[in-house]
Amino acid sequence: MTALPPAFPDPSLARVYGDAFELVGNTPLVRVNRIAAGLPAEVYVKLDQHNLGGSSKDRIGINIVREAIASGDLKPGDRIIDFGAGNTAIGYALAGIATGHPVTAVAAPTLSPAKASLLRLLGADIVPGRPDVPKDDPEHWGVIAARYENEDPGTWWARQESNDTNPAAHALSTGPEIWEQTDGRVTHFVAALATGGTATGTGRYLKGRNPEVTVIGTAFDDTPVGRGENNLARAVAGEDGLEEDWSPNIDVQVLDRLELREKAEIIAFGWHVARTEGLVLGPSSILSLQVALELAAQAPEGSVVVSFSADSGRDYLQREYDPAWLRENELGHVADRVAPVGEPV
Repeated sequence: MTALPPAFPDPSLARVYGDAFELVGNTPLVRVNRIAAGLPAEVYVKLDQHNLGGSSKDRIGINIVREAIASGDLKPGDRIIDFGAGNTAIGYALAGIATGHPVTAVAAPTLSPAKASLLRLLGADIVPGRPDVPKDDPEHWGVIAARYENEDPGTWWARQESNDTNPAAHALSTGPEIWEQTDGRVTHFVAALATGGTATGTGRYLKGRNPEVTVIGTAFDDTPVGRGENNLARAVAGEDGLEEDWSPNIDVQVLDRLELREKAEIIAFGWHVARTEGLVLGPSSILSLQVALELAAQAPEGSVVVSFSADSGRDYLQREYDPAWLRENELGHVADRVAPVGEPV
């Protein structure tokens, strides 16, 4: 058990920012102490929820827009459209505020009410789409984005899944930050896979500084990355000739391993981390932390394992971190473990 710090930080180290957009990047790297006690390796979490919009996607949203303006692909007044789980759209909305571009987010029905409210607060429009139907289905969110772009010459589809300025954002910022924050001692980097930008871009930078750095991608076993024949896992393991059914920005040459986990166990661990370490992390970030701790238990003495946290658990207080939601979504056994009926939550 570690004690509270003896005092507040030195106020002379406090920074003044000239603009809100300077709050993207240079996010904290925090050592995990209580749940990592006794492990031979040091474990850290890169807290990207400290970005302006509350997630790592601020980095890619801003970089994609900045580079599109520089190349001339995004013209003055054009509307930005893309699909996703909401965090990247928040990044686009922030970039649009700075550059005068309106934003439309094609979002799944599972978009959290909190993220939807934030997008509307930032001035973005939301249209419904689905990721869980065939890619040629009229309701697929990619089909919807393409239709908007094709029907309106003033709409530009950002294509975060295949736009190489997505991983470039992390190669330019996240990777160098982690290298500096660990004084170049980082030995392992663990990040969840969605579009692949974080693991690919950060991994490329870290391996460029030290080819011995191990990069591990994580995913839930019920996501597109984890379901079915799992061509991605087979490709990471070195198998050739596979159909590439993963995001183009996932570079299998950067990944050393893919780790899949069942979501229920990770949700329960998220409650434990919050109550033990004081870190409130989103489920995919908890997944990466779980894998990081497993790595740290087996790694050589002196290893430095960095786990990436893309967003805060505060975005999930009405979902995975709500006992009622768990019980309504066939996860009552998790609720019974973390918040038994009749006990205070």
